[in-house]
Amino acid sequence: MELIERLKQPQDSLAPPPFCPGRVCGKWQPKGTLRQMAAEIVPSEKGSKEATFACLAKDFNLDDKVLALLMASPMDNLEDFRFYFSEEKEVDSFVAQEATLKDQQLRIQVSRLRRAWASVRQMALRREARQSTSTVAELDDLLCEVDLRNAKVQFWMRYKLRYPADITPCDQIISRCYRELDRRLLTVYDIWKVRSLKHQVTTTRKRKQVGDGLFTFEEDVHTEASRTVSVYMANLHTYLLALAITGTVKKSDAPDKETFGSDPLKFVAAPWDILESYYFRAVESIAAIPEVSRMAWLERADLAERAVWVSTFRDGEDTIGEVIKQTMDRRGAHWDPPALPPTTYHQQQPQRREQQQTQRGQAGKGGKSEQARSSGQHSGQTQQQPKLAAGSVATELRSGAKLCPDFQKMYCKVKGPQCPKGLHKCGLVSAKGKICGMNFHGASKCKVR
Repeated sequence: MELIERLKQPQDSLAPPPFCPGRVCGKWQPKGTLRQMAAEIVPSEKGSKEATFACLAKDFNLDDKVLALLMASPMDNLEDFRFYFSEEKEVDSFVAQEATLKDQQLRIQVSRLRRAWASVRQMALRREARQSTSTVAELDDLLCEVDLRNAKVQFWMRYKLRYPADITPCDQIISRCYRELDRRLLTVYDIWKVRSLKHQVTTTRKRKQVGDGLFTFEEDVHTEASRTVSVYMANLHTYLLALAITGTVKKSDAPDKETFGSDPLKFVAAPWDILESYYFRAVESIAAIPEVSRMAWLERADLAERAVWVSTFRDGEDTIGEVIKQTMDRRGAHWDPPALPPTTYHQQQPQRREQQQTQRGQAGKGGKSEQARSSGQHSGQTQQQPKLAAGSVATELRSGAKLCPDFQKMYCKVKGPQCPKGLHKCGLVSAKGKICGMNFHGASKCKVR
């Protein structure tokens, strides 16, 4: 009798048998997690009604007859498809309009269209949740293991790169960058707070209760490293790597084939080569800055640049890679070091001292007239210095410092602010008769006319 009563119940209400492998602790447990059981298919707009619904039919294996019903309906995009039905019964009636679909074939097509409709609704709900305002605590929460692993796997699949633990960013900074890029909530993150994977595995976190059911995690604070340029640059490299790991998601409108020399901005949101170019520009710029003021200059220039990233990325629709590339092109002059390196000043000091000692010795021997004559000649030479023609290339600056002639044509092979032939500065004379004197480009590349 008990067996007969069980058979009379609906199929969905039947409990599993007592010794079923899926039964754990008296409760029915599926063989996979909820995330694994959920559909991984993400519907997307394709620009036209035909392409959008054709892709939807291919993803969910819909019959051509169901696709014809979708094309004949007034729906134009996935947003219309989302709100066209209010409940699953309406989906059943929609598919039932095709009289040729019967019995098992009708049921399976109804089931697949229900899955597609549910997937579109879930995707829209997730998008709306991402666009809502998030607190700092939510941004710092760790991602689930699946999302963290997928981000790292995508980075490796594209670049085939693996970094040591002291360079690889920790899971917390990857999770934060992931949410900031996904919700367009980029912040000017404090570089001194960037931590690597080595720091993550060598420190412990203590849970502290701050209220009823509320806990905070505090890390054991070890001796902090001194705030030097090398530490700042290492943290900056780790932070940029975290942006590249979370920004390796392929763009929806990316071309099908990527060839040698293709623009990486067309394929991923944050190309690693674009982020590395920002890092190496900072390395090259600080090399010409006096060591005394190098740290303050670097931090000021980096914060100003990343502040422009935040304002542009939050208020626009461009990817973070496009924002960084455009900002680097616009603000390149802000990374130019001072016009006169301190080495030039120190090199000229011994020569001036020798001249002063020679003049004093001549004056002590009664050579005042000769000293006055030499000073008069010197002043006359200064006054009679010829005016440089516009468009010409000067061989030396107004201060008398010589300019490297090979650097003016970008032929000099010596890297740095100067070489034995002179300073690496632009010697092009403008229309007003002034010498450009800027770094990082010669007269052949100068835009000042």
